[in-house]
Amino acid sequence: MKVIAITLAAAAVLAACSVKETTEGSTAAVVPPPAVVTSPPAVVTSPPVVVSPPPAVVSPPVTQTVTVNYTGPNGFDLAQQKADAYCGDRFANSSARLMNDDRAAGRAMFECVVSG
Repeated sequence: MKVIAITLAAAAVLAACSVKETTEGSTAAVVPPPAVVTSPPAVVTSPPVVVSPPPAVVSPPVTQTVTVNYTGPNGFDLAQQKADAYCGDRFANSSARLMNDDRAAGRAMFECVVSG
């Protein structure tokens, strides 16, 4: 009951505080709301991105060499045969080509060359 009485008292206080103003005889023109002009959103297009693969890296062929020690009168011919056999076993379709021959030391260096 007290709650209803307090609510009614609060409503009466608020009603007494409100002020109502009226003007007689004034004909106020109705002002339309301001026009809002919007522009369409800007369309931004970026140029196409071209992605190309990196250039292929081609390494020069690795030079495979073999050094053969030899002695005696037929030593160099045997060294050549040994180098040919070595290159043929290790690298298919290859043969040995003389790069350096030190006859005093009895040492020959051969390069394995792929035949093709």
